[in-house]
Amino acid sequence: MTERAEFRCACSRKTDELRYEFRASLVEKVGEQLKDSSLVARRILTYRHQLVASPSYLSKCKRPEKPQDLLEHRLPAFSFWTPTKVWNFVHTNGKRKETLTFQPFLAMNGYAGLATALLAGTGIGDLPPLVQPELLRDGRLDEVMGKWHFTVFNLWLVQVGNRYLTRPVRVFKECASQMAPTLFPSLPS
Repeated sequence: MTERAEFRCACSRKTDELRYEFRASLVEKVGEQLKDSSLVARRILTYRHQLVASPSYLSKCKRPEKPQDLLEHRLPAFSFWTPTKVWNFVHTNGKRKETLTFQPFLAMNGYAGLATALLAGTGIGDLPPLVQPELLRDGRLDEVMGKWHFTVFNLWLVQVGNRYLTRPVRVFKECASQMAPTLFPSLPS
C-alpha cells in the first residue's frame, strides 16, 4: 500500500494548523548532525555551495585561482544579517584549507536575489546548487576556482525523539527523504 499525503487545505485556519503541526514536529537543519541524543536526525541531502560568476564578469577580470585572490573582486554574498562574511574552502586534494573573511560588495538575505545580481555581472558569489541549478547547466553562470571548493553540507530533517509524529508529518518525512535525491541527483559534494 502506498501512503499519500494531501497537503491542500480549504481554509487558512486549517493551513495554519498544518503549518504549526510541521513546525512543532519536524525541522530542517544544515550542517553537522546534532549531538543532542534526544533528537532524531535523518540526512536527506549532501552538497556544497558553488562559487560562481557570470561569463561577462569573468571576461573583464582575472579569474581567481586561490581564495585570497577573491579579495581583488567584488563579492556579493548572503548576509545572515552580519557585516562581515566568512567563506571556508577546501582544496580538491583534501589536505589544504583556507578561510576568507571579507565585507560583501552587496549583501542580501535571499539566494534568488543573489543569483540575479550574479547574472547581472555584479561579481563572484556563492550559491547553493538547489537554487536555480539551470544557471550553471545553461552556462549563464560559471563555477570559479576549480581547485578550491566550499566545505560540504548535509541537510537533515530533525525531530524530538520521544515525540509522536502525526501521519501527515511521517508521510512528509518519508517522502522528503525519498524524493530529495531524485529531485537533485547530481549535487556537487
